[in-house]
Amino acid sequence: MKNKLAVFHFVLAAILTSVFFLQKSITQTDHLLELYLINAFAAILVYNLAVFFRKTQKDHLGYFFLAGTALKFFVFFVYVLPIFKEDGNQTKEEFFSFFVPYVVALIVETISLVLLLNQGDTNNVKN
Repeated sequence: MKNKLAVFHFVLAAILTSVFFLQKSITQTDHLLELYLINAFAAILVYNLAVFFRKTQKDHLGYFFLAGTALKFFVFFVYVLPIFKEDGNQTKEEFFSFFVPYVVALIVETISLVLLLNQGDTNNVKN
């Protein structure tokens, strides 16, 4: 179990770091690092919950995933959107400064969760 967590954390950190520096080189937006960290911690929380509960609550893992997505949107509307609207003008750069790390973390999180769930189903495969 610890190996799965370590691999997920490493892959998520490596991909988000690469995309962060790429996005930072293209655009200069405030709070970019904070937005990447928010999305990274939300993805880590959801994946850790899935790993922890995968044996006892396997039927409910989709709800953990949806709760993590809801958490990200809640943080966006409560914390991020007011920051973006402070100047009265929300630019494309501001939108993409949240959307890019959200999508990247979501893709890594989804692929990892699918692999985690499929790994446990090897006993149910019929030849």
